Amino acid sequence: MRDLSPDIINSLSGAVTTFCTAWKLELKDGRCFGFSSHDRDLIIDGTVFAAGSSLSESEAESRLGFASDNGAIQGVFDAASISESDIAEGVLKEGTLSRLIVNWQEPTQFIVLSVGELGQVTTRRGHYEIEWLGLSHKLDRSTGRVFSKKCDAEFGGARCGVDTAQFPDGTICPKTTEACGAQFDNLINFQGFPFLLGDDGLYSGPKDAARKDGGSRYK
Repeated sequence: MRDLSPDIINSLSGAVTTFCTAWKLELKDGRCFGFSSHDRDLIIDGTVFAAGSSLSESEAESRLGFASDNGAIQGVFDAASISESDIAEGVLKEGTLSRLIVNWQEPTQFIVLSVGELGQVTTRRGHYEIEWLGLSHKLDRSTGRVFSKKCDAEFGGARCGVDTAQFPDGTICPKTTEACGAQFDNLINFQGFPFLLGDDGLYSGPKDAARKDGGSRYK
């Protein structure tokens, strides 16, 4: 739950509100752009937000907990803000987009609804659409190695070490310990974890007759 100032609460509680939507785009190269749905420019926290912006929100979804917020922003190419060449050169990559509501009568009253990173950008006939992802989407990224019974090395790559020229064209490695040892004589470079317990082992409880000395279950 957001903590709102008394002034914002009073403005929101009135019979008629004077709030509009605004977006703040911050690029990795240091440039910052403001856009709003109002009919005149607004200065919000030191940034000028352009009036009547062509930027519009096509869809948005906010989720509770650690689920990732996401949405999409659409706009028209504008030399004063984002040009087609900017997008082609990748300047939007790793940019940040903040979505706000602001009291256009008193721009010091604003609420940051969400902050996200820019994702995929698509362009067509002078229009662009920017995917934005809530910051919690970073929790969905896989970092480091994936622990699997099968090898995760690229066949013939540096971690694999196999000279693929010694095998017929089209040879495919099944990524198993059996194939690594018997087919490619490369077991020393196997990059998997063949002795990981399966789901049946992880969920099964100890049996009365089972050995319980902390040793390997594969001996």
